[in-house]
Amino acid sequence: MFNLIGVELCFSIMLFTWFFFMCLVLVYLCVNNICLLFSWELMNCMSSSVEFDLVIDWMSCSFSGLVCFISGCVMVFTISYMSGDSNLFRFSLTVMLFVLSMNFLIFIPGLVSLLLGWDGLGLVSFCLVIYYQNSKSLAAGMLTVLMNRVGDCFILGAISMMVVLGHWNMLCLWEFHGFMYVNLFIMIAGMTKSAQIPFSSWLPAAMAAPTPVSALVHSSTLVTAGVFLFIRFFNYLSCYYWFSVFMVYISIMTTIMSGVCALYEYDMKKIIALSTLSQLGVMMMSLGLGLPMLALFHLYTHAMFKALLFMCGGNIIHCFSGKQDMRQINNVSKLLPVTSMFLNISNMALCGMPFLAGFYSKDLIIEGLITGNMNMVTFLLGVFGVCLTVMYSVRFSFYIIWGSNSSDVYVNMGDGDMKMIFSMSMLVVGALWGGFVFQSLFCLFSVEFFLPLAMKLIVPFLIFMSLLFSFGFWDSGSMNIKFNMLGYVNSSMWFLSSFVCYPMISGFKFMSNSGLKVVDMGWFEIMGGQGVFGVNKIIFFLLEHWMMLLFNCYMIVFLVVVFII
Repeated sequence: MFNLIGVELCFSIMLFTWFFFMCLVLVYLCVNNICLLFSWELMNCMSSSVEFDLVIDWMSCSFSGLVCFISGCVMVFTISYMSGDSNLFRFSLTVMLFVLSMNFLIFIPGLVSLLLGWDGLGLVSFCLVIYYQNSKSLAAGMLTVLMNRVGDCFILGAISMMVVLGHWNMLCLWEFHGFMYVNLFIMIAGMTKSAQIPFSSWLPAAMAAPTPVSALVHSSTLVTAGVFLFIRFFNYLSCYYWFSVFMVYISIMTTIMSGVCALYEYDMKKIIALSTLSQLGVMMMSLGLGLPMLALFHLYTHAMFKALLFMCGGNIIHCFSGKQDMRQINNVSKLLPVTSMFLNISNMALCGMPFLAGFYSKDLIIEGLITGNMNMVTFLLGVFGVCLTVMYSVRFSFYIIWGSNSSDVYVNMGDGDMKMIFSMSMLVVGALWGGFVFQSLFCLFSVEFFLPLAMKLIVPFLIFMSLLFSFGFWDSGSMNIKFNMLGYVNSSMWFLSSFVCYPMISGFKFMSNSGLKVVDMGWFEIMGGQGVFGVNKIIFFLLEHWMMLLFNCYMIVFLVVVFII
């Protein structure tokens, strides 16, 4: 019988080994300035060839190494966090399958074979969201998988449009008559996977999964798949001006919506999920500004401190017996000093505090917004969305660390065992120095903007002003449950579920029921077994009556003949 903890450690060692291997490959590729493309032809139909492609370049190796490093830390964290779970081995295998699907998406540039990772992420994420077997998790899982299926349909639509090219490799496309529709389909597919408005409501619902899964999903895997697809496709998407304009406005709306909702939220895990949505909006805004490398840079730095933030939140929830309401969790700095320190570091990195990981990427994106070809209203809305990050992050820290005591019961206090501390310590290094290291290694992340001193100081000024405004959203943690219409609207994410998800699900349900009645219970029954049975029944009924009629005629003839004789 397997030793479950031993299996967990083996998986962690495998992931860390792959991380170091990717680092060596990355050094080799960067030193020699090469990119490797492998292609295997699977089948050839007429003039189109279906190939399995693998691309090994600096982008895929660095992202794969980052994913495996974070996954290894998450697996070590899982050993302690889920030590009492009876299905730990099954959970670990599912997480490894999730990581494998993400690596498929990273290394495969072909749109057909990309479905191996794209659909794999959607399917395995559904299995992880419904891991806790209750009705709430099932509803969240159904919402997640159905919203992601919308993106899958558009990927299939793009594949069908690209059949005229004879191949589906994203690295070597050329313009054709349906090229605009391919870009449109790819854009909608990426928006659904990265939860941009109006497809944002599934992201907080996915928090029904265990905390280690949330740390993985919200940092470097599922939600970043859409951003990474945009970066791969950016040379083709940027051919159309409407893409940049559309992405800037959609991303700003997503950032503002998630930031405002986080300010009125008290559920700790949901606030962290909304912060992920906010940073996804920042990445998409960078893409809309024509800065794909800064979007990738922010994706890398965000992955480090967001995984740490989820682990700290999970450890606090674990120590407070499953409580997630911030008004019931307080004085963490005294009860969990190491966890509170890590939480503050990750929160400050999220805010873009100078010289932490998030500062290096977010500062460049804001400077790109300042120098971009945007009007004043767009600029102010973008800056406001970024400022909201500081406000809800500081509010989150105030509640957790200095909130008033509203719960007298403290159990399982302590920062956890060494496995939890080790996994969080590995990630805090990335949250502190990740931005500096990435910018030093990759020259493409060092974008230069020439600004006057007053404009250059706008980022620290915005952080300071947002810090002051955040005090207005701290009500000392009282458990006052008065109805607040503004809070209700924001806690429901501007009714996105009611306006977008439920009508979409209802539409699919109506079409499914109509198809069931018309096709399965209609034509298939008429032309299939039931129809044949009905026709045969009529035929045999007529034959039976015909035979009875003949029998009666023969009897009458027989009696007449006998009577005559």
